[in-house]
Amino acid sequence: MATKKILIHILSYLMVIVIFFLLFAEFKKNWASILSFDLKFDAYFTFLSFAAMLATYLLTTYGWQVTLNTLSGGSKISFADSVAIVNTSNLTKYIPGKIWSYALQTYWLAKAGFSNSLIVFAYIINILTLIITFLIVGLCYLAFSPVELPLTGIIACIIVLCLFDILFIIFYSKLFNALMSIVGKIIKQDIEYCEAPTKLLLYLHLIHFISAFSYGIGAYFMCLGIGFDIANDSLYLVMSSMIISDIIGFLAIIVPSGLGVREGIMYLLLKGGAFRALSLILPIATRVVIMFVDVFLGAIGFVLLKNYKAKRDLVHNGK
Repeated sequence: MATKKILIHILSYLMVIVIFFLLFAEFKKNWASILSFDLKFDAYFTFLSFAAMLATYLLTTYGWQVTLNTLSGGSKISFADSVAIVNTSNLTKYIPGKIWSYALQTYWLAKAGFSNSLIVFAYIINILTLIITFLIVGLCYLAFSPVELPLTGIIACIIVLCLFDILFIIFYSKLFNALMSIVGKIIKQDIEYCEAPTKLLLYLHLIHFISAFSYGIGAYFMCLGIGFDIANDSLYLVMSSMIISDIIGFLAIIVPSGLGVREGIMYLLLKGGAFRALSLILPIATRVVIMFVDVFLGAIGFVLLKNYKAKRDLVHNGK
């Protein structure tokens, strides 16, 4: 088992190295094109990019809090405590694998009266809703973008995702019973089914649709922040590349935080024609902003976590 984990870690970092090597090669080949652009750092638009991505993280945190409080039936958690738990545990995304944040959430919430099954449900429901909504929004933007992809194929993907989403909401009980059985075997725990009202599922969709828009607009502000004044029709391509690449990077399970995968997908979506220089610079610029957001919220989370632990221990000890 230990050997398997070591091999997965080695493979994940090798993938990151290979992808960044390929991106470096593209940088070298297109260096003259990059220099032809008059790049100017704009602090105002860079801050707006940071704020938009920060809003996305806080919206997803809010979705997690709403889910947990709705399904708990008794125990409640404040938004400040949610920021502490979600955004502190989120820093583990830079470690290969996607279960570390769940493991920390389980550890911190155990004494507050939240069952492991409930934490799994809150995590899975939000992740699935986020993936579906982000892909739908990203593909809709892509349909209006000047990109060399068949429009019929993009529309077909949107229709399939929408149908899947509708079935997901209507047949939630059956789908989640089957899914939780699979997840339980993976994490080696018996997971009890939690009934989620349709109202909650629809509300989570609204939250994640707004967060997808906020995330995409963050990429547009970043373009202006590094001096790229893009045309209106190109706005959709930039926003689409940001959203779709992030989801694909997340789905690359063994790669920490989708490093390299996200940048590679973003480059492939943007690399045509006038986007050549932007396709190389924007993925790195947005990655830097995302890491600043992670560190910023992680630091706040650590401070808030101390207060959360103190309150939790008081309640747990009956004082």
